[in-house]
Amino acid sequence: MQVSDESEPLLTLQERSDLIYSEFTPPFVSCDPKLLSIFVVAFDTRAGNVVEWKYPDNYPLIGVEFKALPSGAHNVQHDIMFFEMANHFGMAAYIMKQVDNSAERGARMKSVGVMSAHYLALSQHEERLIELAQDSVERPGSYENLIQYFAEFNQSYSIPVSLELKPNAVGSMYDLFKSQGVQIFTLWKMLLLKKRILMQCTPPISRQCSYVVCLAALSHTQYTHSSPLFYVTVNDMNTLNYKQSYIACSADMILKTKGSQVYDVYVTGSAVVDPQGEMYPVTRGDIVRYNQLCGAVDREYGKKNTSEVDRLIQGYFSVLTTDLFNTLTSLVNGNRCLQPSDLKDIRLHNSDLPYLQTLVDKLGYDVELFSPSCCEEHFASLM
Repeated sequence: MQVSDESEPLLTLQERSDLIYSEFTPPFVSCDPKLLSIFVVAFDTRAGNVVEWKYPDNYPLIGVEFKALPSGAHNVQHDIMFFEMANHFGMAAYIMKQVDNSAERGARMKSVGVMSAHYLALSQHEERLIELAQDSVERPGSYENLIQYFAEFNQSYSIPVSLELKPNAVGSMYDLFKSQGVQIFTLWKMLLLKKRILMQCTPPISRQCSYVVCLAALSHTQYTHSSPLFYVTVNDMNTLNYKQSYIACSADMILKTKGSQVYDVYVTGSAVVDPQGEMYPVTRGDIVRYNQLCGAVDREYGKKNTSEVDRLIQGYFSVLTTDLFNTLTSLVNGNRCLQPSDLKDIRLHNSDLPYLQTLVDKLGYDVELFSPSCCEEHFASLM
């Protein structure tokens, strides 16, 4: 839904976007897709979450039992989790099966997961992990299928591959856009500032993990990239403390109370707040850009092509970010002041100047910004 604003658009997206965004191709990232480990996590009524089995035996999986079996998992029948551990990435499929067994309190809960060097290499395992998790709850203690899958997959790859940096689930970028509304631009700004972004979630975790991938994709250009941690728990406090920048989600509500100790931006639904719980402001420029993008998204979604909508949204932010950094770089190299015409070229508004000053300071760029009060007449003519 578009947001009301009295101003005319800074540019007519319909006139310019068709060529630019239809030609957008998600960037490729080179990575080694080989599996580093495969494991089973289970809930034990006496010991709690435990690593039931892992292969190979010497691969460290300290704390994986809390990432692969998140808080509140007992409220859902199945789920998919992504997470980061020691600079490697994991994916786990969770299944709960009702059992007539008092020792398990009527429910058998297990997750089967794998570890890899890059998160983009994980989504291809989702279907098979679900099957293996189902087999694990049906035949507890049987691990031969897991070892076979691990070995056969690794034998099929001997060199790194290039994978597209795009949403891991079709439609997730569009879902993120709908759920955040105009605040999607607040998140984009925070990503460029390398802020620590933590999203509140409850099982099923899979949607928020997809949103983490989407946010990483939105900010990935030749100039910028983000660090996705995916699902985190209270056991990750030390990691969150020292990280300069990240994107993550968590069902552990205690993390919200830690404030600036662990995050700069906290996302609850469509609310994007600072550590004091205050909403980050939406600028007039945010509203203009959001309305422009809404128009393009609505036209594409009317064609019922969800993957193209995802690509359009990612392409919009890729072009927006690239144009912004190209302009700032040219100003630094040319030793000149930012002009109102520069703002129009990069789809920013004079209401974005405080943020732009913060970004320039963060980057250490020696760029002088014009004063909007002395340029109002000039700027009005550009609108």
